[in-house]
Amino acid sequence: MISALKHASQHVEILHPTEYARWDELVRRSAHGTIFHHSWWLEATGRDFEILVCRDPEGQIVAGIPLPRKTRAGITLFHSPMLTPYLGPIFDVSRAVSMNEKLSLVRQTGEALARAIKGYDSLIYLVGASAPDLQGFLWADFQAVMVGYTFRFDARTSMEQVMKEMTDHHKRNLAKAQRRQTLVQMDANIDVLLDLTKQTFARQGLPLPYPESLARRLWSAAQCRQQADIYLACDAKCNPVAGLLTVHDTRCTYQIVSGMSPGAQNSGGCQLVIWRAISDSLLAGRMYDFEGSSIRGVEHYYRQWGGIAKPVCRLERAGSLRGSIVQKLIRHRNRTLIEM
Repeated sequence: MISALKHASQHVEILHPTEYARWDELVRRSAHGTIFHHSWWLEATGRDFEILVCRDPEGQIVAGIPLPRKTRAGITLFHSPMLTPYLGPIFDVSRAVSMNEKLSLVRQTGEALARAIKGYDSLIYLVGASAPDLQGFLWADFQAVMVGYTFRFDARTSMEQVMKEMTDHHKRNLAKAQRRQTLVQMDANIDVLLDLTKQTFARQGLPLPYPESLARRLWSAAQCRQQADIYLACDAKCNPVAGLLTVHDTRCTYQIVSGMSPGAQNSGGCQLVIWRAISDSLLAGRMYDFEGSSIRGVEHYYRQWGGIAKPVCRLERAGSLRGSIVQKLIRHRNRTLIEM
């Protein structure tokens, strides 16, 4: 087995687009795959991308990493697209029998993938709670820095357990929303949600941090595959007060976009849409991932739901001096946001 893995780790190539369906099969098989790894999601981001893969001796794809890229001022960035929280390498270890064989596959193949990535000034991905062992990338001079936590409910969690673990603050707001006859409805129109989201950022004096067209493309691509839901909380007069967009694969549901109307912070509407989304996810046998944040206020809000804290790492490497400068600027910006 080890000799076969060694041979496979040397067969690394850029996947031809005609084989993207085979890549998507790997994403579904791999315990490390997320909805964000799928070729259709990467296409919907509007970013140019390639997929670097490793094949076994039989020609099967056993590992790979998406390489979305953009160029600014002559600097090539392999960074995760907006609204794509998790990326990074994925592996299929289903045919490995022992733990040693699994680690051999992931580490040898991971190093081969990492050393085959070329043509960038800066590479940065957040790898989520389902990330693989990254030792092979460390051997290839990448860095994996623990930068924060997300919060997750396991798929076997009951709603009774969720209620038990959440703080009294969230419980009171849920009760308040019920007293005010706030109802949650599913909606296929993203316009209302985007309007709520713009209002949320406007209250902070900020523009929407991503193009509306991007959110619409991702919603359309996921919704037509029945892998996205929009939840709207409406008050007794049918006015929308809060909204949430989630996307999911067979294993996990992820929060992507949320918003609320002015003055709705304490209405309970925000808690109500999340409560409904968590309930739907657990009833479907999926984990629920809050797609956490290191920003103090946001982290505190998510933590109050009582999910399990899972570490989130940043996989990065600078391919040039200019890339190093870019990464220093990004780290400085992130520290500023965390301290807000």
